[in-house]
Amino acid sequence: MDVRLPALTRMGDLIALRAAEDGRRVFLREPETGRTLRFKDLEDATRALSRGLAAAGCAPGDRVALVYPNGIQAALAFLAVAAGGGVAVPLNPGSAARELLFFLENTGARYLLADETLAPDLRQKLPGLSASRKLEGGSSLHSYHPRESHSAPPEGTALILHTSGTTGVPKGVMLTQDNLLAECAFIRQAHRLEKDDRALCLLPFYHINGLVVTLLTPLFTGLEVVLPSRFSAGLFWDWVRKHRVTWFSAVPTIYSILLGGSLPAPETLADVRFARSASSALPETVLREFERRTGIPLIESYGISEGGSQITSNPLPPGIRKAGSAGLPFGNEIRLIRADGSDAPCGLTGEVAVRGENIAAGYYENPRETAESFRDGWFFTGDLGFLDADGYLFLQGRKKEIINRAGEKISPREIDEILYRYPGVELAAAVGVPHDLYGEEVVAFLRMREGQTAGEEEVKRFCAGQLLQCKIPKRVYFVADFPKGASGKIQRAKLVDQYLKMPPAEGDSQGNADLSGLRPEPRRGA
Repeated sequence: MDVRLPALTRMGDLIALRAAEDGRRVFLREPETGRTLRFKDLEDATRALSRGLAAAGCAPGDRVALVYPNGIQAALAFLAVAAGGGVAVPLNPGSAARELLFFLENTGARYLLADETLAPDLRQKLPGLSASRKLEGGSSLHSYHPRESHSAPPEGTALILHTSGTTGVPKGVMLTQDNLLAECAFIRQAHRLEKDDRALCLLPFYHINGLVVTLLTPLFTGLEVVLPSRFSAGLFWDWVRKHRVTWFSAVPTIYSILLGGSLPAPETLADVRFARSASSALPETVLREFERRTGIPLIESYGISEGGSQITSNPLPPGIRKAGSAGLPFGNEIRLIRADGSDAPCGLTGEVAVRGENIAAGYYENPRETAESFRDGWFFTGDLGFLDADGYLFLQGRKKEIINRAGEKISPREIDEILYRYPGVELAAAVGVPHDLYGEEVVAFLRMREGQTAGEEEVKRFCAGQLLQCKIPKRVYFVADFPKGASGKIQRAKLVDQYLKMPPAEGDSQGNADLSGLRPEPRRGA
């Protein structure tokens, strides 16, 4: 299968090509409203919105913040900015005022394009915005004046997307149109996508997975996207069946939530070729239970914002899928590098480094972080893992999340896998917290399924039968919810922050009293 488009240089060229080849076919479908957009309509709508932006003074290279819930208008906004040579900065519409202000100032955005229904709320959060100017299709445009001047990003930059910031200040990843289109080709190749496929988009466009995997790659391929405004566990399977979805991409937390409800009979899901999991490690227990109960192959992959999303993926059937593995590279080269700079031998741990046409140019106006992470043509991800004899990547966690207990390096993922095997667990995360004697100690956080209960000592005894003594959580906390990033990825650093705010209890190096739903005693699942 040819996965490249000849002489494709701009997002506008791709839109024009789709209009010419597939004009009468549906590209986007909103299941809540019934609204659809054909590829021909996409070309007309993006051109009209681009003209409106240009008439308002938006020039190539200008950063334009985008504030939308998922939907047709959000897709048009991104594509209109990119096709016109602007730089899109997608933001979470639920962000607090200080977060929105940070992203506007950090990127030097002079314009904010939003769903017009959000305009009153945005003006209240950001008094420095101009009065809104209505543009095509229900969008409102605001101008903004950053306090400091900013340099123009490299020519061809189409997107600045901020990292989640779980371990520090968010960094603005600069991705060019060439990066994005190369990544679309790699994803299409990995999942063998064709025009008769139909995707269900579950993740927001202000996250790289939602934007590239389930918007731009379908556009690149010429397939239809079912595009709800947000994930709904109650409506999910109805959307899959009614719209004959053939694949969808989600995060492990979504699959765990789906397993907590009733699942349809496998014979009613005959159109679904595969489900895809990314953005964080997929527990083997969740993978096997989902496949057993639905009959759908669940493909674990590994992606990063700096790579435009996907780096590796398990192959589709009949290729070999390995539970616990992030799969093989598609379109990228990967290396596992040890602390001395040498390549880690098969089976031994190293830092994942990648290179390819999809890798970003660097971080916007952040030369220190760019120099640290982008070296000699390789991007050093900060993720630790190893390669097996077949070249499959197995991830062990972030360098900054590895637990160092008295010199013993412990992967939190290894502990998570055991916790997910405990009956009734919906979400789980192990973290390292400060300890006077050991440096760090292991604690675990659990959310139980509705109607399920557990006790701290029961969970610890369960772990004792499957983990070394040093890896057994010293404390187990039951929580109503977890701090999550834009994609639904559990943010371990924020769990540590919550722990550190807790007053100490007798016998603990650090606190263990209740705070924000943390409870060491048994409780009913949320």
